[in-house]
Amino acid sequence: MLPVTIGPYQLEERIGRGGMATVYRAYHPALDRRVAVKVLPDFFAEDSVYRQRFQDEARSVARLRHPHIVEVFDFGDDGGVPYIVMELVEGGNLADRLREPMPLDLVLQTLEPVADALDYAHSRGVLHRDIKPSNILLRKDGAPVLADFGLAALEGRERRLTATGSAMGTPEYMSPEQASGGQVGPTSDLYSLAVVAHEMLAGRLPFDGDTPAAILVAHVMRPMPPVYELRGELLAHIEDVLRIALSKRPDARYPSATAFVRALRPAAWPSEAMTAAGKPEASARPSGGRRPSVLVVDDSAANRELIEACLSGVECEICDAPDGLAALRAIDDFSIDLVLLDVQMPGMDGYEVCRRIKAGRQGSLLPVVMITALDRRDDRIRALEAGADDYMTKPVDRVELIARVNSALRFRRVLDSLDRAEQVIHALAAAMEAKDPFTEAHTRRVAELARRIGMRMGLPAEDLDVLYRGSIVHDIGKIGVPDEILLKPGELDLEEQTRIHLHPIIGEQIASPLQSAADLLPIIRHHHEHFDGTGYPDRLIGVEIPLLARILSVCDAYDALISDRPYRGRLTTTEALSILRRGSGRQWDPQVVRLVVDEVEHHAMELEPAVGAQH
Repeated sequence: MLPVTIGPYQLEERIGRGGMATVYRAYHPALDRRVAVKVLPDFFAEDSVYRQRFQDEARSVARLRHPHIVEVFDFGDDGGVPYIVMELVEGGNLADRLREPMPLDLVLQTLEPVADALDYAHSRGVLHRDIKPSNILLRKDGAPVLADFGLAALEGRERRLTATGSAMGTPEYMSPEQASGGQVGPTSDLYSLAVVAHEMLAGRLPFDGDTPAAILVAHVMRPMPPVYELRGELLAHIEDVLRIALSKRPDARYPSATAFVRALRPAAWPSEAMTAAGKPEASARPSGGRRPSVLVVDDSAANRELIEACLSGVECEICDAPDGLAALRAIDDFSIDLVLLDVQMPGMDGYEVCRRIKAGRQGSLLPVVMITALDRRDDRIRALEAGADDYMTKPVDRVELIARVNSALRFRRVLDSLDRAEQVIHALAAAMEAKDPFTEAHTRRVAELARRIGMRMGLPAEDLDVLYRGSIVHDIGKIGVPDEILLKPGELDLEEQTRIHLHPIIGEQIASPLQSAADLLPIIRHHHEHFDGTGYPDRLIGVEIPLLARILSVCDAYDALISDRPYRGRLTTTEALSILRRGSGRQWDPQVVRLVVDEVEHHAMELEPAVGAQH
């Protein structure tokens, strides 16, 4: 645990945390000034390599004097804990603003100062190497400030802090040369800035993938995809500028960040033709190139044909069903993205069809819009109670129908992205287990035991679901640990232990960009904290450790003890429970230990790995 003060600074609250350091709001009483203090955690501070990187960052930024680069005031060491004192920037960061495509004039207003700051740093021989939205801070007046030079290097004097050929940075924003572990220069930072510009303009990143490695490969191999979110004159001009800035060859990019941003400027000229009233809204475009499917359910063929004609300008596939049973079969047999549902139908009415859709395997992920001649308040309430997401009355207005369909398809696309994010997390967890033959089915057993303990503690259903999902993926960070360390049969040396200790942070970094994984992050980061504060990565004590992480920690330890490991054979249940009891109150939460011991003693056969299998 960090002290209340560090050097002459009083730490007030944590305001940020990255992979290698934590940032606090702090107060300097003698100067009556509030600052930001960046602190290297204890277990990193003990490593000379990371201490050197931290000191390099302080020196790199301290030599820079620019209104749009965060200012460094001080660097110190308090009892072996190094820290950097910086300007306090309290307006959030650019990542907080990236919820949808931004107007070009706002993009330019943000990027022009950043580009100038980046060119200034390059002119002083400093490369940033981790340009991304979360490292572009915003002052209260909205002015951007370039921050977090944690991976900075002096051009021509780059210090290799990882193995040869390895990549440092954030995969989504890394240049091809940085992704492949090659030599980086100023145009590498320019490439990353262009990725940020693309994300601001399109509301999405230019390259994605199921794993960090797949994203890196995309940066190296794949051409920039079309920017469908742009319209008319903007499309051709901005795509051309982005393609140059995102060129795979560094010498084919713009000569400076300012030149790149300046090239975007002509597209900002106002165009009345593009903003004229009555211009139809662009239809939702699904990711992956698949056109969304809209199911029209109505017992009247004429009504079905009318709705299909109204939607002729929407980029989607139309299929229809004459009654409720046919609609339910279509949903089971095909990939449907939206249902337009009549209420008054013979046999099964629309309310019942809607209830069955919402109770099915797609559940609330499938938007349903009810279209009916019934327009009383009670009818609308009944539709909403049945699970409908929207309600329209006949006769339908074509413009309103198109607007509502586009809105519903956008909603579906967001839900799909969250669902895919969950699949990405589970795919990474499966890939991690595949690396280690001794952990086969380990996470599933841990997840089942953790869920049982959560139920015994009376946790709500939502927490039980988070606990189970978090248990499945808690060790995904090990995908960034070399096999020779994971599978080493002997004792790990200090450097290897440090690499292992990084896996909760790596796992959090992998999962943090995925919105549906937000509730899993405390489990992933804190499952190796100890109840007495001696764990890692943050040395939390007692109830400071999130409850779900405390539950997982004990369940994970028990299953590891009764499973084979590269360095030892499995222990008996009695031996494993004895170790848990001895660690109660030190390594693990005593209440959780008692519940696990009791659960195991009553259900031991259900919780042990199969005899003869490797885990």
